[in-house]
Amino acid sequence: MLIQSTLCLAAQEIASIQTHYAKKGLTLSEVALCGSREFVEWQHYPNNDLVDVDSGYEFYYHSHSVDEMPEGEHGHFHLFKRTGTEFHHLIGISLNQTGLPVRLFTTNQWVTGETLVKAETVLVELHAFDMAIKGRMSPMARWISALTKLFYIDMEALVLQRDHMIHHLESDLGSLELALNQRSHHVLTEGGIDLIEHLSQHLLLVN
Repeated sequence: MLIQSTLCLAAQEIASIQTHYAKKGLTLSEVALCGSREFVEWQHYPNNDLVDVDSGYEFYYHSHSVDEMPEGEHGHFHLFKRTGTEFHHLIGISLNQTGLPVRLFTTNQWVTGETLVKAETVLVELHAFDMAIKGRMSPMARWISALTKLFYIDMEALVLQRDHMIHHLESDLGSLELALNQRSHHVLTEGGIDLIEHLSQHLLLVN
């Protein structure tokens, strides 16, 4: 559980970064493209993902084909933790066309090619998620890091539900391997979020 002061600081960080970009006439979905003028389906932004080599955390932004995207979604971030040559997915964060985060989700193993780990491990790493990088994408990395704090409870629920879903699939299919590679199940759990409501709630506490 995160203490109230952590949530307030996260809200302040998010509001500050979004204000910074808004003054430049940029939405977060535009910033996520790392300067590219063209948004190509399935391509990673940045091309080689954004990696904090010290912590092992990384993310990239992309979109699926139009017929596979939820209505109104511009694209989404995938957050990972990497250890050596192995990596695992922590959470997905979808942005709408105006660049606001509107949905969190978890994926099945085959979607990203991860080495799936139990919810307990994912939650420890989500709780500690913090990317310290330099360069033009540094504010975006701080924004994502703050978002994992502000919406940790929502993320926690989805990750725990993910493991329950995998267990049910394993029971139905008779094999964990089949469950983790079941192509009809790519998003295992998802839920909507309201950033403006959360910012209003926690920013008011510091005024």
